[in-house]
Amino acid sequence: MLRSNVKAGEIGPVNATKYDTPALMLDMDALERNIGRMADYFRGKKAKLRPHVKGHKSPFIAQMQIIAGAAGVTCATMKEAEVMVQSGINDVFIANEILDEEKIQMLAKLARYSSIKVAVDSERNAKQISNAASRRMSKIGILIDVNLGGQTGFEGILDRCGLPPGPSVATLANEVSRMKNLEFKGLMGYEGGLRKFPEYERRKAACERALTLLIETRDLVSDSGLSVDTVSCGGTRSYNIAGEFPGVTEVQAGSYVFMDETYRRFGLGFEIASTVSASVISNPKAHKVITDAGLKAISMDQGLPLVKDKPEWEVTDLNAEHGHIIVKRVDEVIDVGQTVELVPTHIDTTVCLHDSYLLVRDGKFEMRLGVAARGY
Repeated sequence: MLRSNVKAGEIGPVNATKYDTPALMLDMDALERNIGRMADYFRGKKAKLRPHVKGHKSPFIAQMQIIAGAAGVTCATMKEAEVMVQSGINDVFIANEILDEEKIQMLAKLARYSSIKVAVDSERNAKQISNAASRRMSKIGILIDVNLGGQTGFEGILDRCGLPPGPSVATLANEVSRMKNLEFKGLMGYEGGLRKFPEYERRKAACERALTLLIETRDLVSDSGLSVDTVSCGGTRSYNIAGEFPGVTEVQAGSYVFMDETYRRFGLGFEIASTVSASVISNPKAHKVITDAGLKAISMDQGLPLVKDKPEWEVTDLNAEHGHIIVKRVDEVIDVGQTVELVPTHIDTTVCLHDSYLLVRDGKFEMRLGVAARGY
């Protein structure tokens, strides 16, 4: 079994017989199997796993991933990085642009306590970071963000931040290499969106086309005279594509630890580890129930949740505080007060609605774990 050595005061006892709903549940047995499965895949690979923590927002879980072999962590926000560093994690990459001056100052401070890397896509932003690091006498690693999405015309790949693949990346890399207290580390791209391609072969073809551009851009940077130590990319949908692609050095898969219904449909082999426990609070008419888990407890940005182990129960709507469920079996016995588990369609946007997880092992409650980076 995997164990974390985090001692951050974020864990507390849980009453084993009663808890308030809605509650964010975490099946530790499934979580450990997911972490172990991903660690087994990367064992012996040239590419390393640098898991994204934006989904679980927990240094306790991040430490479990590192103990299993992860090379460090990936964060989406400055505050997530701060929470991870404060918990003793010493290799942190922020896979996002940080432009706010106060956040940049914190970035420079954190770099005195941990190995910190951040993505940039402009000379102006790199100069901001260089100035802050110089004042704080710290050193910050820089990865140039390469947009593998809309600018390259790849359907299904997210069009977000970053420079288009090609010479502009090499130009910025060389500018960064000359800036004080910055260390050019390499490139970052993201080909892992691909929600439109549940079929593995189509997903693989799209990923490989995008990654080819990323590696060709790496070669341009290398030809300009710079060493490119890191090519960081990937996600849960593409971990076993990016992880095999020549030239990729690390993969940022994160959602595999918990999974959700959207990821499950891709047949990735990981288990649903996190659900939302809800109570039936009303049975207003035959075959309809109302639960106490609505939009404040579970997200629906990628669709309505499912009811775990109850295929005849269908969630039809969510209000702020209520969930609407139709029960399709005419002989189903409905008890007001009974609990059901809801499987989110998007775990990232569900976790951030809760202050803590209720940890379960062998079907029994063990303890409460704070969502330490919630709100960040």
